[in-house]
Amino acid sequence: MLSIAMRYRFVLFAFTTMLSACFGGYDPSQPVTFAPGTAVPVELAVHHLDQVIDQRITLSGLPRAREGRCAGVQPLTRKDWMLTGENGACLWVSGQTEHARLLDLRPGTSDERVEVTGRLLRTDQGVFVLRLDR
Repeated sequence: MLSIAMRYRFVLFAFTTMLSACFGGYDPSQPVTFAPGTAVPVELAVHHLDQVIDQRITLSGLPRAREGRCAGVQPLTRKDWMLTGENGACLWVSGQTEHARLLDLRPGTSDERVEVTGRLLRTDQGVFVLRLDR
């Protein structure tokens, strides 16, 4: 028979393992610092975007076209694309960058993370979009 302390440790271990699997190792309750020049992984950033609306931030993730996991259609232009994370996290990006060419945006083409910098906007429909610096 397991002691109460051992059962508690097992439940705590199972819970933290489940959280790690769901959030790709990122705990959304942890604070995030959006420091200039420092890229925040999109997996972590999506949980804190409401704190940095209309600010210039740098994010990292996998570039994807319409085959990504962001809900809806391109919010600003038909050329908008997605920055995705390993845990299904997704953020719309508006603008072009030399780091993500059109061919890189298709799933399976590139698994190389890119860093992008821009101003975070929220559309009238409540969709977050990172508008890249020109």
